[in-house]
Amino acid sequence: MGRVKSLSNSGSFVLRKDNQNAKGEYQVYIQYSLDRKIAKDKTDVWVKEKEWNDKAQKVRATHPQSVRLNKMLDKKKNDIDALILDFPSEKRLTIDVLRSMVRGEYNANEEKNQDFVQLAIDNLESLYKTEKIGISVRDNGLNGLKLFRTFLLEELGEDSISIADMTEDIIDSYIIWRKSKRNNINATINKSLTPLMKAAKLAARKGLMEASVADVISEKYLPIKTKLSDEDAEDEDVHYLTKEQLSKFVALYNVVKYPRTREYMDMFLFAFHACGLRFSDILTLQWMHVDLEKHKLKKVLYKGQVPHEITLNDAAVKILEQWKMKKRSNRFVFALLPDDFNLADEEELKRMRINKNTPIKVSLKALGHKIGDLSFNLTMHVARHLSSIL
Repeated sequence: MGRVKSLSNSGSFVLRKDNQNAKGEYQVYIQYSLDRKIAKDKTDVWVKEKEWNDKAQKVRATHPQSVRLNKMLDKKKNDIDALILDFPSEKRLTIDVLRSMVRGEYNANEEKNQDFVQLAIDNLESLYKTEKIGISVRDNGLNGLKLFRTFLLEELGEDSISIADMTEDIIDSYIIWRKSKRNNINATINKSLTPLMKAAKLAARKGLMEASVADVISEKYLPIKTKLSDEDAEDEDVHYLTKEQLSKFVALYNVVKYPRTREYMDMFLFAFHACGLRFSDILTLQWMHVDLEKHKLKKVLYKGQVPHEITLNDAAVKILEQWKMKKRSNRFVFALLPDDFNLADEEELKRMRINKNTPIKVSLKALGHKIGDLSFNLTMHVARHLSSIL
């Protein structure tokens, strides 16, 4: 418990001078640090600047209530230190957990007993509000969680399950139930598993679930039979927009309803401006592949593992700069993959490519209908052919 013990002594008191009461007093705050992040909370102690000894971390004896106030400060710090020391050594203490401890909100048993399904629902809503997923992904996820509650009710007698009781066996039973009772195919089941996996990872980050349990749950995706490559199939069909149709597409940018749709449009336009990159290369494009100052892109292409270097035009650079400002990912330009994704895992990369391309296809198809007069569905591959003729 070396890391936790060092944390028990890291708490400090700070006299906040940005808010003064009518008596000319300032409030004392307590704060802890973890991985350069701060967890802080106010105390009930207010003193004047001259009554606070910052070096000794206590109220000076000149204050008439110094003994009582210092006991209050000591108790608050000791209570937090005790929670840190009692935190299970096999779990990772995260900044979220530490902040709940400092604020006096932490209750290990209570958190572990909270409804896992509600955690998954809240996580979906949070991802949607922060524009990390679109409305269709959120709604599909919520519908899937309703079915999971139905499964729990039929199999366990209750439509909820605590985080502490969530196990690999529950997921295995759910998969069997979806196949036997709902006749769902693997691809459909995989979609319903995603919000559960995300919730398991969140619970592990908060220290509410063993990381090993969350990892096992996150590996429950079923194999799916797909074509070797949708992109290879699309190579057989050559479709492209005219200049007029492309102008209509661009004109839709500021009038579409959802921010996620605009992001898909960014990817389409970047593929066009970047000499027709395939979606697989949009998916795997990393910040280390681009040099914004030199307007250069250097990347080994996904198909054929061919080294590729191009000069980016101003429009492509502008899109990259906008995404740089979003700070959505430290690694992948369009944040379609998590930062820690293993690109060497070909099967998982293939699954993610299909999974991430599906909502883009739906959005682009709808945009194609708005453009009008198209005899084909608008896809990312159209941008590839478009770049070769305009």
